Amino acid sequence: MSEWLTPFHYEYMVKAILVSGLIGGVCAFLSCFVTLKGWSLMGDALSHAVVPGVSLAWLIGLPFSVGAFFAGVLAALGMGWVKANSRLREDAVIGVVFTTFFALGLLLLTLYPSNLNLRTIIFGNILAISDPDILQVLVISGLSILVLGLKWKDLMLYCFDETHARSIGLNTRFLHLLLLSLLSATAVAALQTVGACLVVAMLVTPGATAYLLTDRFGRMLWIATGTGAVCGVLGAYVSYFLNGSTGGCIVVLQTAVFLIALVLAPKHGLLAARHQRHLAASSS
Repeated sequence: MSEWLTPFHYEYMVKAILVSGLIGGVCAFLSCFVTLKGWSLMGDALSHAVVPGVSLAWLIGLPFSVGAFFAGVLAALGMGWVKANSRLREDAVIGVVFTTFFALGLLLLTLYPSNLNLRTIIFGNILAISDPDILQVLVISGLSILVLGLKWKDLMLYCFDETHARSIGLNTRFLHLLLLSLLSATAVAALQTVGACLVVAMLVTPGATAYLLTDRFGRMLWIATGTGAVCGVLGAYVSYFLNGSTGGCIVVLQTAVFLIALVLAPKHGLLAARHQRHLAASSS
């Protein structure tokens, strides 16, 4: 029994477990809106587009989170501008803009070598998270939860039916920018945990899992947030015994839960669909 408690004997593991759970929950809350809006590629794009912001922030002496946040917002605005002024489809626009930002970040990091470790940005390193970084995560997470808690109904309507939201007087342009800003800020906070490569999984998978399990958005928020937080805590805890990547463990757990839901979901799972087809064939 004492062996199972070993991770809690180390301060760095306790910090990693708590921060992973917090980030997992916040990302999962936001993932419901990302899933409903169909912005899975946007999450991937923003998580990679923050890299040049990290490099520029180091060059001018700012906290890397500030540069990463503004780079993410700038990339999102750039996607919107290119989409509005070209014939390109949205997936092509996202691909062009985010790879440009990511390449620019790599170029800056090689031209101006710094104490920033590219591997840490790409893959994360939650076990080495510092107290200032934890404070940064707490502030970003707290603000994101507060804004989402206050505006979730407006954001839900905007994501579900933008035309209807506009017709009843909601400022859809503001909600669009608000959701992009929250997505950028949360991606920055999650970089420490899983890195730019895997943060998109935390911003999509819990919402996709909950979407399979319920038809009510309020319930979807609770399921996704609980799934994200529990997988964050368990992933960090299990990574100690496996001596493996913490981010990898968290995302693999989230994927396992998604696959279980995909098969066993009461109404939208594969087994339920097979049962419904069998009933339809029998009745005909």
